[in-house]
Amino acid sequence: MGSPDITFDQAAATIRRALASRPPRRIEVPGFRRAAILVPLLDRPGGPTFLFTRRTEAVKKHRGEISFPGGHQEPGEEPVDAALREAREEVGLAPERVEVLGSLDQRPSVTSYLVTPFVGLVRQPPADFAREEREVHEVFEVPLDRFLRPGMPRGEWWDARRLPPDLPPRRLDDLADVEVDRDSGRYRVWFFDVAPDRIIWGLTARVLKELLDRALRPPG
Repeated sequence: MGSPDITFDQAAATIRRALASRPPRRIEVPGFRRAAILVPLLDRPGGPTFLFTRRTEAVKKHRGEISFPGGHQEPGEEPVDAALREAREEVGLAPERVEVLGSLDQRPSVTSYLVTPFVGLVRQPPADFAREEREVHEVFEVPLDRFLRPGMPRGEWWDARRLPPDLPPRRLDDLADVEVDRDSGRYRVWFFDVAPDRIIWGLTARVLKELLDRALRPPG
């Protein structure tokens, strides 16, 4: 499935099988708040695309960073409902347009959230998306086949001292899925360089890499 000619229906089918093959990982980190994100795969005439947002400089955290639509989970709200609500609020994506295929692994963020990602198919996406101007600087799409090219993603080893000092001591244990070198205290950070001014990294890149590795790359 690594061909750049992959169609929307092919991508949807292989993602569906991958998510059904095992339950998503769930973790607990005391004191972390809950959040959910939507990974929208859009059916476009030129091939499937992923939808992203770039944060504004007005938000408290992750200023100017690229992310999937998403945000905090309200009390009593189910994670999938939070992901769909945030997508509607941030980019105007109506929940009824989204077919949720399932969840990827839950992940801790450096801002002390436990994030639950959901993959959603959008078979009839609008021509353009709205944006919540205080939080979202821009909404853009990247073709799926760009992420399947050789060299995607690239990794860098970062010193654990770059993590926020107020994170709990077990933080490196929760990051084990992104490769931790315990001897040196370093952890790997992934980057998708999709354009000179658009670099997807951090938790967004980890979520995207999991989806690509599980469903959209050829085995081996």
